[in-house]
Amino acid sequence: MAHKKTPDNTTRSDPHDPYKMRTLEQILTLFDGGTFLETVMNGHKDLMHDLSDHLYTHGQKGCQGSMTITIDYAAGNGGDVGMGAQVTFKPPKKPKSSAAAFINSAGELTLYSPMMARMHQPIRDVTDHDPETGEIRDTD
Repeated sequence: MAHKKTPDNTTRSDPHDPYKMRTLEQILTLFDGGTFLETVMNGHKDLMHDLSDHLYTHGQKGCQGSMTITIDYAAGNGGDVGMGAQVTFKPPKKPKSSAAAFINSAGELTLYSPMMARMHQPIRDVTDHDPETGEIRDTD
């Protein structure tokens, strides 16, 4: 690939150039007649709402999102630069839904706790006990 040497008589940047893009906001306003910047700002506001809602609903865990702005440049032969811009937003992920159940003796899901089943068994009779105190005597 041959490299062209830049001629010495190229136009230097004028520090007082009134058309010079001085801020990122000015550059983003160039795209789509300014509607791209409006899209970025509206998407950013929505992302902040999503973060606030997630924090309120689910707490701090997993409360993160992102905004990515990509600007592509293509230099032309006449000193011009073609540009393309794209913005993407990634809101926080919602946590998985959760539930709880028990497994019965047949291997099926049930809402009936095995601990409750043991509690609902009939009271067993203890024959060897002290009738006055209710103390159970050792069988040994």
